[in-house]
Amino acid sequence: MNSFSITHYDRVTLRPLNELGALHEPDMTLQVVPAYEADADNGFISEEAPLGRALLRHRHGQTLSLQVQGRTLSMRILSVEKLPRPQLVVT
Repeated sequence: MNSFSITHYDRVTLRPLNELGALHEPDMTLQVVPAYEADADNGFISEEAPLGRALLRHRHGQTLSLQVQGRTLSMRILSVEKLPRPQLVVT
């Protein structure tokens, strides 16, 4: 486990939790990306989305909570994989 905060392009696996801290839904894997690269259907979450903003402030092993449509959602960060940043290709 590393102590670095999650940054853009890290592959993060989350476990949604219910109020008792038990498994609520299947684990999900996603990446936080700049808004112009967001594609939620393919697991690329915008840094401007509530979940994206929350993830950028957390670390592996932590539990985060966020408000969505009047409900509090809690998720445990199961893993963080540091990936290379995409390279800009100029043609």
